[in-house]
Amino acid sequence: MNYRMFSTAAFAFAIAIVSSVSPAIAENPADTRVRNKALASPGEVTIPTCLEKLTLTKQQQEQIKQIVRDYDADLALVWKQFGISYLETVRTEAQLLTAIEDNLTDAQRKQVRDQRRKTAQHQKSLAGTDDKPNQATTKPSGAVEEEIGIVGVPLTAEQEAAADELQEKCLGCLRSLNRDIQGLHIRLVSLEADKLVEIENVLTPEQLRQLRENRQNSPIELKVSAKVTTPAKSR
Repeated sequence: MNYRMFSTAAFAFAIAIVSSVSPAIAENPADTRVRNKALASPGEVTIPTCLEKLTLTKQQQEQIKQIVRDYDADLALVWKQFGISYLETVRTEAQLLTAIEDNLTDAQRKQVRDQRRKTAQHQKSLAGTDDKPNQATTKPSGAVEEEIGIVGVPLTAEQEAAADELQEKCLGCLRSLNRDIQGLHIRLVSLEADKLVEIENVLTPEQLRQLRENRQNSPIELKVSAKVTTPAKSR
C-alpha cells in the first residue's frame, strides 16, 4: 500500500487563513474577556499609559477620561463582534480537523489525539507564567503541528485525497470568516488610533512635544492589566 508522510502543507490552509491575521488579534481568550470587562465598566476609566509621564491638570484628566469612555464604548461593541467571528472560525477549523480524522485508522487517530493532548497540556502549563516563547526569535511551528500534532502520521493516498476534498469544501467559509476578522481588526486599530489623536487635542503644545518625544525614544511595552488564573479541575 502506498503510504506518504503527512506534511503541514496538506492541512495548512485551514489554519493559515486565520494565522495570516496579525498576531495581536490572537491573544489569549481569557485576556480578551478581561479587556471586554474593562471596556464595559464605565466607572473604571483610566488614562492611557502613554500619558503617565505628562503633568496633566485636573480638567485635562477629566476631558481625557471622557474621550476614553466614549471610544471604549464603541470598542466594546467591535470586540464583541470580533469574538463571535473568531470563535466561529475556531469552530469551523475544529470541525474540519475532526472530519479529516474520521478517515484515519484507530491507531492514527490515537497518535494524533495523544500528540494534541500533550500540546494542549504544555500550553496550559505556560499559562499564568512569565515563561512565554519569544515570538520575535522563536522559529514558528507549522499551524497543524501546533493545533493537532498530525505531522509525521503516515497517510494513504486515499486518506490524503479525502482530506483535500474536505478542505476544499471549507475553503470558502474560512475565507469569508477571515475577511470578517480582518475587517474587525482594522476597525479596532482605527478606533484606538483615533482615540489617541483626539486625546492629543487636549494637550498643550509642550505636552504634545513631550508625548511625541517619549513615543520616539521609548519602546512600546506590553502591559497586562490583570492576571488570569485557571482554577484546577477537581477530580
